[in-house]
Amino acid sequence: MELLALYDGNCVLCNKSKAKSEKLDWLGRVQWLSLQEYEKEGRKPAFRTIDLRRELHVIDGNGRIYKGFFAARKMLLQFPVTFMPALLLYLPFAAKAGIPIYNWIARNRYKWMGERCADGSCSI
Repeated sequence: MELLALYDGNCVLCNKSKAKSEKLDWLGRVQWLSLQEYEKEGRKPAFRTIDLRRELHVIDGNGRIYKGFFAARKMLLQFPVTFMPALLLYLPFAAKAGIPIYNWIARNRYKWMGERCADGSCSI
């Protein structure tokens, strides 16, 4: 495993993003675990539940944690088809634009999917 991706198992956008990512992960470099399972298993490191529901969290093989835009950027490097475009996200100006765009999409995810999450977490 290269990365462990934590996602909200009750979030429509998160589940659809996971499914699409799994199709791109030809090399099997990302393991997915719902934050609900992660919390139930009492895994370390522990995160605040609200933070896990706000944005994607990725943990690499060395235990480094990436959140939000940085997690998405890290994941895109793992997939052969998105590797080259993902390199552009490492340019100095990319984070300045990428962070607010990621946050806006995360805040408005229920609008994108046309349905709300099962437990209301998309309203966070």
